[in-house]
Amino acid sequence: MAGELRSPKQFMKDKLGVFFSGLCVVHCLIFTFIIWGGVGSINFYKASEELIHPILLFFVILIGFTSFPSAYTNHRNPLPLIMGIVGMIGLFIALFLNTFFEIVLTLIFGTLLIAAHLWNHRLQN
Repeated sequence: MAGELRSPKQFMKDKLGVFFSGLCVVHCLIFTFIIWGGVGSINFYKASEELIHPILLFFVILIGFTSFPSAYTNHRNPLPLIMGIVGMIGLFIALFLNTFFEIVLTLIFGTLLIAAHLWNHRLQN
């Protein structure tokens, strides 16, 4: 029901959502400086593209699909849910673009997801 105290389980979902969305953004920034700074190698790039991105995206989507709908049933504000869905779709699409657009979209949609989880958190309190 609206106005109930936030459950510890929901609190952890939003914390994990912020954590993994933040990892996407941080990974993207670090990746940008390493590769564009000339320090990176092809092996690092391949590992990042083939392993790290899909794993991070898996957790982001898993947590998002468990966090946003359950929080919506409590606070009834659809905007964090919509922001979360748009953020997850944006991160998924970014996976298939060239490096420049992937970085830009990951930064935008990862930040959007962080904001959606933080908003979810505030609405539950």
